[in-house]
Amino acid sequence: MVSVADAIEAVMSAVVPTPAEEVPVAEAGGRVLAQEVTAPLDIPPFENSQMDGFAVRSEDLVGASPSTPVGLHVIGTVPAGRAAQVAVGRGEALRIMTGAPLPQGADAVVKVEDTRVEGSLVEIRHAPARGEFVRPAGEDVRAGETVLRPGRALRAADVGLIASIGLPTVRVRTRPRVAILATGDELVPLGGTLGPGQIYNSNAYALAAAVREVGGTPTILGIVPDEPDAMRAAFASCASFDVILSTGGVSVGDFDFVKQIMDELGLERRFWQVAQKPGKPLTFAAQDGRLYFGLPGNPVSSLVCFTLYVAPALRRAMGLDAVFAPSVEVEMARSVRTARSLTELVRCTLEWRENGMLATPTGTQSSGVLRSLSLADCLVISPPGQEELAVGARPQALLLGQELALSPAHPFA
Repeated sequence: MVSVADAIEAVMSAVVPTPAEEVPVAEAGGRVLAQEVTAPLDIPPFENSQMDGFAVRSEDLVGASPSTPVGLHVIGTVPAGRAAQVAVGRGEALRIMTGAPLPQGADAVVKVEDTRVEGSLVEIRHAPARGEFVRPAGEDVRAGETVLRPGRALRAADVGLIASIGLPTVRVRTRPRVAILATGDELVPLGGTLGPGQIYNSNAYALAAAVREVGGTPTILGIVPDEPDAMRAAFASCASFDVILSTGGVSVGDFDFVKQIMDELGLERRFWQVAQKPGKPLTFAAQDGRLYFGLPGNPVSSLVCFTLYVAPALRRAMGLDAVFAPSVEVEMARSVRTARSLTELVRCTLEWRENGMLATPTGTQSSGVLRSLSLADCLVISPPGQEELAVGARPQALLLGQELALSPAHPFA
């Protein structure tokens, strides 16, 4: 049996990066960048107006105010997307729209709210500073500047930035292909009828959702009965996948064959059993760059192991540096007994208080009670050697949720 920290190290050391592929920028959101993105031009490529108003020479408007307006002759209009055909001379102004190029001769823009038009004259009631309401060329990005680096999960603003410099495609890491095998004679497909002692196959769907949240591509390969030949065939069918997740069959029962089949197939088993609760009967193997996770059959154990080991491995395979769930210090609102000899991960809700976050256990910590994890905002860490998280204790907790900033390090060392 290995520690949580050693299990994490074993998994992460076996990760092989996925290859890169070129995708249209429209499909790049959420993907992990596999190239350096350098701007081939200034953004914006020209000086332009921040406002609808009038392009003017600031020196013509010294002293202009609501009580002492200055009149200028309007010589035309500059719409967005077109360049002015005339320059602004002394005593002149050009009507200008937001985003339109600043015309030659002008050095400021007066917003329309500070003006009053009468025929071909405009009264200016504000003295602008040079450059007022003008976006300079290159204000956002300079030509030759590196704007994005490899290893970044592309957000909406990143995609917009890439599009703004005119790139139609971008290189990203391929999504890890993940096979999901649910083992057990007790499992019934969704839509089926439950017989005595049977349950629906929830693990496969929970894991598929978890894989998608991380950025991988899951494939549910169905239910594998507790029979060695069926398991051999199921594992053999996974050769084209990057990661294989099986659930159940990894404990010490008479019908737990997953470890045996892994050994028969020549997989390099890195560990079996982790000193944690829930999720102790976890096995992990690797072969030719493929990762095999024999996850426990209990639904909470399966998803907790996914959070600790599978999710970081998938993120690292896609080129991310920050791959672990972030941890924060919390204060326990209620006491809870924990396993003295194991690292226990206690499902808790969180409530913001003035002096920090208050953690409350979600009820029974049985590894079969999936609702307790559905309600949880975090997993509070009770380290080995501790048999209780007392009221007022301030342990570390792993935050749950896909919108969180990830961490480059885990808190189990």
